[in-house]
Amino acid sequence: MILLDYSAVAIASMMIAIKKDGEELTPDFALHMILNSVRKANKQHSRKYGTMVICCDNDRNWRRELFKEYKYKRKKNREKSDVDWDIIYDNLKYVKDELSDGFPYLVVEVEKAEADDIIGALARYATQNKKKSVIVSNDKDFIQLHSDYVSQYRPVDQSFVNHPNPILHLKELIIRGDADDGVPNIKTPDDHFTLEGKRQKSIFKKELDEWLYDDTLSFLTDETRANYERNKTMIDLSYTPKEIVEEAVSVYEEGRQRANKRKMTKFFMKHRLRYLHEKINDFM
Repeated sequence: MILLDYSAVAIASMMIAIKKDGEELTPDFALHMILNSVRKANKQHSRKYGTMVICCDNDRNWRRELFKEYKYKRKKNREKSDVDWDIIYDNLKYVKDELSDGFPYLVVEVEKAEADDIIGALARYATQNKKKSVIVSNDKDFIQLHSDYVSQYRPVDQSFVNHPNPILHLKELIIRGDADDGVPNIKTPDDHFTLEGKRQKSIFKKELDEWLYDDTLSFLTDETRANYERNKTMIDLSYTPKEIVEEAVSVYEEGRQRANKRKMTKFFMKHRLRYLHEKINDFM
């Protein structure tokens, strides 16, 4: 099973092409880059890992319902950006719908879930069922899911991710927080990233080295304990609500998608995607 972090991988490939190669963001370019990201992932990993699962974000998000500051800064940064995000998101949605019709992939989207939740649910399913799988994502948060059966490939640097201790890595993430997702470190209050010009309280290396190996969590105060639990809920994928996990697994177990070359060809021709049509076997 190939678990593709759909939106994140496609967006990263577009941003690299725009910033490094000077490409112009147009609807045609976005469409090509999204599909090419899918093509590359399938070509690189299908022989070893089998069928690809397109893991998608839902418009609603259970984390934001619990922690309203979740990804607040990311949204603000996009509002200030020169990039036309409407082009990107419109094409991500359009391609997601098309991949469900004719392409040989299972598209999984669950209400209130992020792609992270779906990847977490199916990676644990793969480990429990001893099914060799690969997560295709640049996000190092997925290290927590690594096992003898689940590996991870980062398209951005074209390499597999290796970590000697996924459990310790997760604990460090919980302590440090995740600035990209608007989750402060455990010394810092919820609303930190909504305020301009403020820095987080520092976590020093000596502290971190001690805390990582303190299994009793005796270093936590009343305040930092609440923040630790906040971060654990936001970052630890074992906290994904049970109903989301069950639905993701159910969709995977019940869903099978077959390739329809005629439909794929028609789609490529409709959008003048000549290069991708020439590579149609890479999608199979």
